Amino acid sequence: MKTRLTVLATLMLAAAHGAQAATPAGTQISNTATATYSDGTGTKTATSNTVITTVQQVASLTMTAGTTKTAAAGTQVVFAHSITNTGNGADTFALSSTQSGAFTIANVQFFADADGNGVADNATPLTAVPSLAAGATFQFVAVATLPANAANGSSNSLVVTATSNFTATVKTSSTDTTNVGAGSTMDITANGSGLGAGAGAEASPVVTNTTAPGTTTRFTLNLNNGGGIADTFNLAASTDGTFGSTTLPSGWTVVFRDSTGAVITSATVNPNSTTVVYADVTPPAGATAGTTDLYFRALSPTTNVKDILHDAVIVNPAATQLSLVKTQALDANCDGTADTAYSAAPITTGALPGACIRYKITATNTGTTNVTAVTINDDIPANTTYYAGNNPVSASLGSIVTVLTGQVSTMTTAIPTLTPNQSGTMEFGVRINQ
Repeated sequence: MKTRLTVLATLMLAAAHGAQAATPAGTQISNTATATYSDGTGTKTATSNTVITTVQQVASLTMTAGTTKTAAAGTQVVFAHSITNTGNGADTFALSSTQSGAFTIANVQFFADADGNGVADNATPLTAVPSLAAGATFQFVAVATLPANAANGSSNSLVVTATSNFTATVKTSSTDTTNVGAGSTMDITANGSGLGAGAGAEASPVVTNTTAPGTTTRFTLNLNNGGGIADTFNLAASTDGTFGSTTLPSGWTVVFRDSTGAVITSATVNPNSTTVVYADVTPPAGATAGTTDLYFRALSPTTNVKDILHDAVIVNPAATQLSLVKTQALDANCDGTADTAYSAAPITTGALPGACIRYKITATNTGTTNVTAVTINDDIPANTTYYAGNNPVSASLGSIVTVLTGQVSTMTTAIPTLTPNQSGTMEFGVRINQ
């Protein structure tokens, strides 16, 4: 009788079914064959030796496409990028740039942007992407400055390239285009008054609000774009005027709102326009008494245009949400018109007997709810007399309560309601006795 031998070989191979992630470098692939056969006495099994293959690393990466922006000559441009390691092992990627076009942008640098908001996380430039695991993504920004003499309508192409340090021939690029035009500008002022105008954070607070622990106080920020294009500005608050961090004291919150009261994190400002933003600041219920400096920043992630406003909050356990500020100005000839701008500073010249002084008292609702039955009182100071000549007394809201006949000792204005951020004023004059 003839012996029949049937050999069945099993090869442990992985079939590809559609797109799959690359096998990680270093993975060992084992393969063993088996056979069954019949020798006339039954079915038997034979097993081969095992062979092992170690998967080698292959470099691969992708980068997001470039973007096109318009910026003014002499300003800074910021382009956001991200790199994904699509290879099968950890790799680092060198960053470089080349450019072409009508002008050359200077000082091209790369910075980390971990949160992907299009703003550099710090001031430490990068020359390479840190080690990325297979499948990991790294976000960064390219920052450069346009020359001051770049002509409107001209353009530049900046090619950003990432090169694998594992395999130098593996690289990818994306192109950012800068068109020169009338860019945006940013200047944050306070309360619509022009206070705080100018670039950068002020040395001392522009506005100081007083509030009680656990009570919200409101600051009004006027975002002024004097440039030729609309721009969107991210909003942030910090106790650090350099914005090296955006941390606040423990338990403090700052919420930005638009003119309708909706919560926002950014605001778009049209060219040659102003957008009003409110910053609602709330110290915790257990906040201790004292003064805290706060800085508010508007920063465009597109053009890197920014400004910072310096304000402050006084925490007073006995405070209300009504802020009262008194200012004065000399009216030397008693014509009812202030000779200078109103100020809280002392008057040191011109205050001669017979001259007049103008007083202005401003009551502002610094909270987020209405205040009612507001009464402003101001006593006529010693050695002066209420002056009933030109423009004797006025009120921007409400009505003057004082009877202006006979000897006037106190000026009083009644305001039925002040809505959040609304102000009412009382203005009058006195003559220095002679």
